[in-house]
Amino acid sequence: MSVDTSRHTLPCLMYHEITSPDSTTYFGVSGTRFAAQLKRLDDLGLCGRSLEDALRVPERAVALTFDDGYASHYSLAFPELQRRQMTATFFVPTGWVGKPNHVTWGQLREMAAAGMSVQSHTVSHPFLSELDPEAVRRELGDSKRRLDEELDQETTTLALPGGDFPRRWRVQDFIACGYWWIATSRWGPNHLRSDSDRSALMLRRYTVRGATSAHRFDQLLLGASSALSPEGARLMILNQIRSLLGAQRYAAWRTRLLRYRRR
Repeated sequence: MSVDTSRHTLPCLMYHEITSPDSTTYFGVSGTRFAAQLKRLDDLGLCGRSLEDALRVPERAVALTFDDGYASHYSLAFPELQRRQMTATFFVPTGWVGKPNHVTWGQLREMAAAGMSVQSHTVSHPFLSELDPEAVRRELGDSKRRLDEELDQETTTLALPGGDFPRRWRVQDFIACGYWWIATSRWGPNHLRSDSDRSALMLRRYTVRGATSAHRFDQLLLGASSALSPEGARLMILNQIRSLLGAQRYAAWRTRLLRYRRR
């Protein structure tokens, strides 16, 4: 399989929990499989980079992102990334830092000092579509301020919890809260402009799940799976169901469905 080095198509992978080396869950990717996936990037001549670095230098880059601030991001993902001299963006709900099974501020400082990007996933991981505008501003603003203070940085990037957009928000509303790059849960590659201005982008991401096959992973790396692919179409249908039910009811319905499928 060859890679088009002239492309400005940036695939962005989204991980959740990295599980114990030989176990997987629906969203959880085993440590063994994660290590094999990073090796595959190497084999294809690609480089795993934080989302921010990949946007600045997209050639041969695959953006790696992790949501929810799990403890395994520090204990399992971080060492594997360092071993291969790769970086990633870790989206952290600041209100979850230090809670059981989640990273601590000390661990996040260590990761940031090693070149990892630590960015916002709000304070409490709410469904933003169910909050009033002032509550959304608090979630985004308080999270950014805490990250800026704890990590001595300028936080620029936000991942929407559950891919859920605030109602009637525009790009300018995110910028007013201090965010230039918004990581969504929309499926597909990112077709970047050829100029150097990559600000205020709504970025698509591919979810890597426990059952993601090696063949499917290769497709994601090359940005070959679009919104019109079977997975993209499935997610569009789910998004329509979420619009009809509302984010809270949709999440409850989806949780019941996943439990039924695991029986």
